[in-house]
Amino acid sequence: MDDPSRFTSINEYYTFIYAISYMILVELGIWIYNFKGWLKRPDKKNNDYGTILIVMLGCWGSFYFSTYFRSQQFIQIAGEILLPHIFYYVGIAFILVGTTLRAVAVWSLRHSFTLSVKTGGNQRLVTTGVYRYIRNPAYAGTMLSMLGNAFCFRSVFSPLLVLLILAICYGIRIKVEEKALYERFGEEFKNYCFRSWRLFLLIW
Repeated sequence: MDDPSRFTSINEYYTFIYAISYMILVELGIWIYNFKGWLKRPDKKNNDYGTILIVMLGCWGSFYFSTYFRSQQFIQIAGEILLPHIFYYVGIAFILVGTTLRAVAVWSLRHSFTLSVKTGGNQRLVTTGVYRYIRNPAYAGTMLSMLGNAFCFRSVFSPLLVLLILAICYGIRIKVEEKALYERFGEEFKNYCFRSWRLFLLIW
């Protein structure tokens, strides 16, 4: 990520750095917001089963493999197959849109947001705003951002592996989270599932 030679110009490199910095700053703000909420609401039931660690490892792996497939070590073994240059701009757009979607999703949840899967007695089911259409917009935003990062490096292998890693990690996370929400909200959550998409509109 700190090697400008992986990009066609120094301007593209700095644009990428600015986009990644935006993503990191937003994520840092989310973690701070979550920690402050945890101090105020320590009584929530933890149903996470370690999925936060799975997601964190998935995101770290996505970053690592996005750069690894453009490294000299990999190129010497398998050569270099690049996506068309337009995918760099697609990647930047994905990072910005995905990060913004995640921020809006967290803000929409307000006090109901937690990084770990937790439920509480006074928690309400949010079904307005972006949650009217997608049940997990914060996860969708992260996946878009990670795919965007992979597209920026333009290796044909990176997006495929990143998508596979995130699909597995968030698949586990969503299964655990939906079970906890159904136990907490019952038929209200079941009806919400019937009228919304799990992750991406018209896809899943």
